Amino acid sequence: MAIRNVILDIDEAVYQQALTRAGAEGQTLGQVLTTLLTQWAGPLPISPPPAGVPTPTPSPLPAARIYTVQPGDTLSAIARAMYGNAAKYPLIADANHITDPRRIWVGQVLTIPPLPVVSATPLPTPVVSTPTPVTPTPAPPPITWVGSPNFNSRPGPKTIWAIVIHSTASSSLEGVISWFNDPAVQLSSHYTIGKDGRIVQHVRDEDRAWHAGKSEWKGVPGVNDYGLGIELVNLNDGSDPYPEAQYQANVLLCAYLCRKHHIKPEDIVGHVDIAVPPGRKSDPRGYDLGRLRLEVSAALNT
Repeated sequence: MAIRNVILDIDEAVYQQALTRAGAEGQTLGQVLTTLLTQWAGPLPISPPPAGVPTPTPSPLPAARIYTVQPGDTLSAIARAMYGNAAKYPLIADANHITDPRRIWVGQVLTIPPLPVVSATPLPTPVVSTPTPVTPTPAPPPITWVGSPNFNSRPGPKTIWAIVIHSTASSSLEGVISWFNDPAVQLSSHYTIGKDGRIVQHVRDEDRAWHAGKSEWKGVPGVNDYGLGIELVNLNDGSDPYPEAQYQANVLLCAYLCRKHHIKPEDIVGHVDIAVPPGRKSDPRGYDLGRLRLEVSAALNT
């Protein structure tokens, strides 16, 4: 630190009085003047503490909260409710070791971490680079993620080349969601389409849903290993209708999945077509699979 010498013109009587008072307080006049000038000029800029001096401990962060997933929840909706910002959902995913934000299910208990303290340190300027061109994934139709605990990994290479159409043998989309969210049921499908055309997803395409049972298609057994399951809400009695809204939603979903996974329309089949032994299953009874394949083919060629 640089030192400055200050020349002070002062009355002799004042000097002697100040000298006497300073000596009585154990100080020199230089120390008194230094203190006076420092107080008058204001505090010096803060310097880093010397080595060995402890730094103050920051206040503790707020405690994490617990949330139980409800029907219809998504991570972004939970983040909006908890943080006021749906874009904060990765904080919840990271805190719960969720690799795919769509993989949550009703009844799952989530840890909701506190928001991190924002640092005043400016972020470094990002390095701008030219992105590598990628083939865009086709946009899916409107799909609501509802999740299911009933799935596992596909064995070996995760090649998906068939779509299996089922009927639920029930009349309620909400009932199917609840059924597939029960771990004791040991059943699931990748998608279910309600009579009003609503599409929900229970299991990621990349994972194996439990929908086909003992099955075979084109001489390859175990359709769960390479197939995607789509349930249609229907009583499967041959007379319960499949409304046009439900049918058109299935065309859109199948066309999207065919483009995404390079599935041929001829490999869109009914549960009845793959069940082993033949005749073990009858669904989707009353559904026009031929029309479905033709309309999916037309959609793929547009």
